[in-house]
Amino acid sequence: MDVVTASVLFNHEETPSVFRLGLAYDALARSPRAARFVMLAYPGRHLIPRPFSISDVYRNDDGVVVTEVLYKPIGRVTTLMSRLGQGERVRIGGLLGNGFPAPADGRRPVLLAGGIGNAPFAYQVRELLAAGFAADPSRIVLLLAGRSAQDLWIQDHVRAVGVTVVEVTDDGSRGETGRITDALVRRLDELGPIEAYVCGPAPMLRAVQDLAREHGFPCWISVEERMACGYGVCNACVVERCEPGVARGEGAYLKSCVEGPVFEAQEIQA
Repeated sequence: MDVVTASVLFNHEETPSVFRLGLAYDALARSPRAARFVMLAYPGRHLIPRPFSISDVYRNDDGVVVTEVLYKPIGRVTTLMSRLGQGERVRIGGLLGNGFPAPADGRRPVLLAGGIGNAPFAYQVRELLAAGFAADPSRIVLLLAGRSAQDLWIQDHVRAVGVTVVEVTDDGSRGETGRITDALVRRLDELGPIEAYVCGPAPMLRAVQDLAREHGFPCWISVEERMACGYGVCNACVVERCEPGVARGEGAYLKSCVEGPVFEAQEIQA
């Protein structure tokens, strides 16, 4: 794993529960792809590095390559991260893992994000636009789900470039009320052939898996597992492989840091 130090360019509070961290880190030289991730270590503390999906990569007006991550300050490391100021330095390892593949010809990309699963999709939109969807960005569909409006945070960015955005909240504070899978089912006929990309909590992943199996569309899942190393040694991030005739809990396991974090939906037990 390539480990370097990177300067903090900004560390904004995006919503009351989410921060956007911008680092002077050249992910463009490291084969970026949506859902690939980095391991970040807080400076000056003996703390295990934590994995974060890249949320965007771009060159700013000064010519510096900026790599962004989105995070929620919910534990010791992420709470410390929320106090990082401009010019401070962090250790960063990566890029790691695989990433979302391009959709097959003729299929419309549908991105489904739940909670902190918003993270990889701003960069995936950037990739899709560069791959030809810039001619009609509305063909990219992003469904965002959260408990409330403050759990949705990339919709304005992607809507500004013409992406079709559907917001779903549990409490009805923004967009439709209910589950993201219900919002997708209501639109399946009008969308035509789709290829789905999913990141979010495990119950949502399982629900989309079932939907993909029922309706027969290709589906890719990015899992969010705890990990300590990022390169296949600690075995903390394993997910169970789906195997015909093998009961849940009795199958082989895959390491999400090196064989994932993206898997074909029917390949794993989410």
